[in-house]
Amino acid sequence: MGISGIRAISVLAVCGVLACGALACGLLPAAAQEMKKQYWATSLARTVDDSLLRGLDAAVARGEVGWLDVEPKYSTPPLRRGVNLIFYHVGGNCYIGADCDRFPRSEPTGDRWGGNERSLDLDDPAVRKIVVDDLVGLVRKADQIAPAGATVGVHLDNVHNLRASGLAEMFNAYLAAVEAARQEGRISKDRKVGYVAKNNAGQFQRALADKLIVAPPLYQIQENAELDEDGELDFRSRTAAETGRRCNIPVFLKTFGTDVAYTNRDGEDVKVTRSMSEQMAKFANISGAAWSRDESSYRPTFYVQGAAVRQLPPGKPHLCE
Repeated sequence: MGISGIRAISVLAVCGVLACGALACGLLPAAAQEMKKQYWATSLARTVDDSLLRGLDAAVARGEVGWLDVEPKYSTPPLRRGVNLIFYHVGGNCYIGADCDRFPRSEPTGDRWGGNERSLDLDDPAVRKIVVDDLVGLVRKADQIAPAGATVGVHLDNVHNLRASGLAEMFNAYLAAVEAARQEGRISKDRKVGYVAKNNAGQFQRALADKLIVAPPLYQIQENAELDEDGELDFRSRTAAETGRRCNIPVFLKTFGTDVAYTNRDGEDVKVTRSMSEQMAKFANISGAAWSRDESSYRPTFYVQGAAVRQLPPGKPHLCE
């Protein structure tokens, strides 16, 4: 099905999936729109670091917006009211074995993950349908355990090979499937549901700017964020920050201590440090930065909050400025 067809069947998704009260709901005057800090507690390797969980609870207690973004195969900690729940999916890759066997075909990833993952073609409708069905299952699981009033969603990885049109096909199909499940009573009718934009910042920005996707993401993640020798943020992270400004969404940077930020004048590689992450969080439209010692373990041990995000009316059927 083409983008126009998916967009047509997704009209309800803009309000239904995002739980809009009515299509007539509009923007409040800018002065009346509340600005809120964001807290992103995440781990895809194992359970979330205790210090990040304590920070999440403290942030929510202060009335800030809290996101718990986790791999569902690990135990989910008890969720206090106010915490939004996001479940991870490997997306454009599959895990070698039974997971990959479900798909018509898969290819070697050709990167460091090739020992346990293979690459999928998300532009293939048959592949996309299997992934969408997985995502709806994750939303149903999150819906059952998330606190009342919480937003739930999916963090779809490995979409870096998709162009703007492919991202739209993927996420419009997901939003339409969630709305269908809602109408069938398989997902709570009042549950707010969305998706996360992961990497591929330029193509996500194009898909949103051209209004190809029927709803903006809950937030954007940009991995492997770096600062150069002059303290400038890398281009991809700056692109994500601009999307955050246009769409009024949080932007979280993921940093790794094994990444080389730059090579200094003495020819020495300078790795990304915790203090660099703190500096990154001070840039405009960056909501926070999480640091892990090593990219082989996606389990941050440090998170620093950044800019507050304007809170639009709940479920407003908007795209981006």
